[in-house]
Amino acid sequence: MTRTSIYIILLIFSSVVYSLSYGQTKSNPNAVSIQLDGEARFQQIDGFGVNANTRAWDGKELEPALNLLLDSANATIWRVIVETVYNWEDKNDNNDPFSFNWDYYNALYETPKYQKAWDMIAYLNKRGVTKNLMINFMGPVPLWMGGKVVKEKYEDEYIEMLVSFFYYARKTKHLQIGLISIMNEPDIENEGPTVNATQYVKLQRKFINRMDSLGMGDIRYVSPDVAGMNNGLNTYIPELMKDPVVMSKMAHVGLHSYGGYYINVDSALKHSPYPKTDYWMTEWNNWCNGCDDGILGEYNYSFAAKSIGYLFEFLQHGATAGIIWEGYDSYYEHHAPSPFSYWGILVYEPATKTYAVRKNYYAFQQVARFVSPGSFRVAVSNQSDSVTILAFYNETAKKISITGINKTHHPINLSGTLNNLPAVAGFESWVTNETENMRPGGAVKIKGKTFSTTIPADCIFTLASD
Repeated sequence: MTRTSIYIILLIFSSVVYSLSYGQTKSNPNAVSIQLDGEARFQQIDGFGVNANTRAWDGKELEPALNLLLDSANATIWRVIVETVYNWEDKNDNNDPFSFNWDYYNALYETPKYQKAWDMIAYLNKRGVTKNLMINFMGPVPLWMGGKVVKEKYEDEYIEMLVSFFYYARKTKHLQIGLISIMNEPDIENEGPTVNATQYVKLQRKFINRMDSLGMGDIRYVSPDVAGMNNGLNTYIPELMKDPVVMSKMAHVGLHSYGGYYINVDSALKHSPYPKTDYWMTEWNNWCNGCDDGILGEYNYSFAAKSIGYLFEFLQHGATAGIIWEGYDSYYEHHAPSPFSYWGILVYEPATKTYAVRKNYYAFQQVARFVSPGSFRVAVSNQSDSVTILAFYNETAKKISITGINKTHHPINLSGTLNNLPAVAGFESWVTNETENMRPGGAVKIKGKTFSTTIPADCIFTLASD
């Protein structure tokens, strides 16, 4: 055998040994190794929550659904919907928009429509939801005010109508409301009155002035609650930022998306005249064709995983809260003649008048139950395209949570190192997939600063520290 032949054989042998020793680990698509860094902190999470329709309140019937969302899903932010379409100020209370006709409003606000709102808000208050209870007005306005628009000559009447609601809620019903969104999706038709950015800011300022004059200046605002993130970023938000009074009362920018994160809101806010402004996704989900029109969706794992994948996109780009559309199936006046809205993470069973969970309830639970308000999102390096992973640290509770989606059809061997984070004994794991719902996956031990575990195929997973 020639030296050349021997050299070739040795070269082949060396390549095989290297491949077995090193190359297989490095190229193994089933292995993901991540590094968490507690010093690299991003936004602080305000919480996760649901949109909830007051029209669904019917005595004790809704309470089990609310309890499930509060206790098991840990919904800490509630966007409570009150519709403006019918049975509000259908006739003008008087000809002076700066003088309430309380004979008119007292009678109006004791009708069944508003009693539902008061009772539901009172129940949430009793359960501890106060500063993160947000009222959103949804649907067109009374016809005489403009219907699908707000006529300029009736702007003050419109403001009077909305402000009367809060005055009655606080002074007569003694309810606690922390946040207000004065209208829903002003950039499109029918979800609220359609108003451009200039009129929206003018109405917002008038609302603030009137609330301040009545001693309710402590309530803060979430605006503009537009349907399109691009509309918010390019038109409504810049207009809001021209008014320092409005911005002084702004708690959070509110945006909606049913298609994930598609415009750079986080960077734009950081480079705006108000760089400390944060944003909430006040409506978010995966798009469901027909759900507004009384047509049931699929509600399978694929739908749920896509929905949570969108939430992860928002969180990776600075969102401090995600409020899913919506908490439970219900009827909306402004969607008429649709018989029902079927967006709920809880399904309503009319035969038994009870609520049951859908797959996307468990998907929501995988995040909201373990990523507590006050947690900071921390850096996760060495991510793989096959899995999305986010990590959070709550300094007060000394809790670490890691949540993600395995997007592959095979299990993943996940290993991690915890840098600049406190020592924890281990993690408890939870999994939701096509066949399992929030299944406990057992304990994951931590040795020093490292851990390893197997993530099942096609699943949403969470590791929560003990």
